[in-house]
Amino acid sequence: RIPHSWQNFMESALDFVVDIARNQLGESFYREWIPFIGTLFLFIFGCNWAGAVIPWKLIELPEGEFAAPTNDINTTVALALLTSFSYFYAGLSKKGLGYFKRYVNPIPLH
Repeated sequence: RIPHSWQNFMESALDFVVDIARNQLGESFYREWIPFIGTLFLFIFGCNWAGAVIPWKLIELPEGEFAAPTNDINTTVALALLTSFSYFYAGLSKKGLGYFKRYVNPIPLH
């Protein structure tokens, strides 16, 4: 069966996310983070495209503006917090409490 446009897009997006994860996290550690990285990638990609393609400013609401989700600082803060918590979770699960040692050690001066 020949893949069509939607399947081609999803396979390309998955290959892109897998390549990024493999290059950044390493061959032995990347597989468990593909769903998280893929979700972030597709969410940000979709929101940015929605902001670029749909003329949100033409739609007026009595309560305020209607805009792309990534136009709001709360979305940015939520994504940053999710990424930070995931980063600390990965460090703690891999190295235990010794993970915080790298943040406590002083930098040697030469």
